[in-house]
Amino acid sequence: MAIWDEYKWKFWDPKTETLPEEPKTQRRISLCTTCMNRTYDLKKTLIQNIIHNQDYPNVEFVLLNYNSTDDLDEWVRQYLMGWIEDGTLVYYKTVEPQYYEMGHSRNVAFKLATGDIVNNVDADNYTNKGFAEVLNKMAEVQPKDAVFAKGKRMMHGRFGMYRDEFIAIGGYDEELTGYGFDDHNVLYRAMALGKKFMWWGHECPMDRIKTPRNVVGQNMREKSWRKTEKINKEITMKKLEAGVRVVNEGHHWGKANLIKNFKEEVSV
Repeated sequence: MAIWDEYKWKFWDPKTETLPEEPKTQRRISLCTTCMNRTYDLKKTLIQNIIHNQDYPNVEFVLLNYNSTDDLDEWVRQYLMGWIEDGTLVYYKTVEPQYYEMGHSRNVAFKLATGDIVNNVDADNYTNKGFAEVLNKMAEVQPKDAVFAKGKRMMHGRFGMYRDEFIAIGGYDEELTGYGFDDHNVLYRAMALGKKFMWWGHECPMDRIKTPRNVVGQNMREKSWRKTEKINKEITMKKLEAGVRVVNEGHHWGKANLIKNFKEEVSV
């Protein structure tokens, strides 16, 4: 992709910057998942992801019910309350959105998270074993000014940052709507500000359930993912060329009213 050569961005080189066996710092890591009517995927992935990261003691899972109308509440009550009670999982629900918005939903989840590092894990993603530990080792190599992602292409929501740095650049661009290019938008802006690309694909490959293309836009305002991906890419490149690095200025981004763990009202 020409853009990587054009902008001369920074990339982690695992050959010269090896990961430490025992990091000095155990950073808090938030693995964030948003869901609207995709509980059938969560039933396959979330419990396994929690189990696969239990070896890292300073991890939290943030699950955002983005006005899901399926059986998400019931499933969480039946199978996940133990992890909610011990603090491993925090469950939020908002009934405000009519449609699924990738950028807004992730902004809400990342703002609710308490980790030093916030990382998105889509409902159809498997982290695989030891993912949080690998993130912490990468953070030891790059303790600030970093973006964490599976790789340059086909990220499918597999993206993270230091939370304070994510907040500083305005999060995901909420001008983008529907499916496509939202991850690359925030990645390009962060790297244009000097953040180093820390890619974990070779250290801890993250598998996913392959979602049929006719399902991708199912819960979105515009059902055609090809259309929204094209529009979002055009918006991204236009802003990048104009020097825009911080987005969502002038409005309350990642805004939501929610119920936490079925009982506490919170707002972001």
